[in-house]
Amino acid sequence: MQLAEQFDRAAGRYDVLTRLNPGYHRALRDAATALVSRLRGASDRSSGGSPGGSSAPLRLWDLGCGSGLSTQALVDAAGPDATVVGLDSSPGMLQQARAKDWPAGIRFVEAYAQDLPGVAAEELGGQADGAFAAYLLRNVPEDQRDATVGAIHDQVRPGGWVALQDYHVKGDTVAVAVWTLVCWGVVMPLSVVLRGNPAIYRYLWRSVLDNDSTAELSARLDRAGLTEQTWSTARGWQRGILHTVLARRPG
Repeated sequence: MQLAEQFDRAAGRYDVLTRLNPGYHRALRDAATALVSRLRGASDRSSGGSPGGSSAPLRLWDLGCGSGLSTQALVDAAGPDATVVGLDSSPGMLQQARAKDWPAGIRFVEAYAQDLPGVAAEELGGQADGAFAAYLLRNVPEDQRDATVGAIHDQVRPGGWVALQDYHVKGDTVAVAVWTLVCWGVVMPLSVVLRGNPAIYRYLWRSVLDNDSTAELSARLDRAGLTEQTWSTARGWQRGILHTVLARRPG
């Protein structure tokens, strides 16, 4: 079964399970707030300028938006006048996202992140000010990740910022052990109880083990031309496991 179909099967219980993950929503809010703060403060340093000033409405991508939890974090950070386009390959997840109440400037499109160059002009009519991608790149085939990061770079205006958030444990034996314990001892049993498609959470465990290390992702950002990387890790049990990187497209 294709990955998008597995996410379709999990969509109905996805928000419930994330609410049981301590720190999940806080980490999204922290990353979205950091991205918007960089964008609001970038007008003096970006040769492209800000979109009409530091308080002007922002135009943002939410890549791998899922059921819209990351989209909500962006709206909360950027304000209800922002334009946010959420992109995801799972129709089931997008159905959950579209069913929520949104300001007028929020919309969703079904596409793979790898297809970003083809959908960008139609959806935003130009480059975005910034892009947020939470839990995205490990779901992209490894041989397509450089191209995907490059596409994200190209669809953000010069001087704009990108925020990537995901689990990165490769090369850290303690993080691998904690991640495995949480997945097999907590997440997968809960997914069975809540009928949340346990197969997608077994995939989640394995995909994180196989995901880029922070050093590997940093190198991808370098190759794409994204600079001024700033890394942070989450609090609580996710410390050293969940990482966020902010990077800038040079002006």
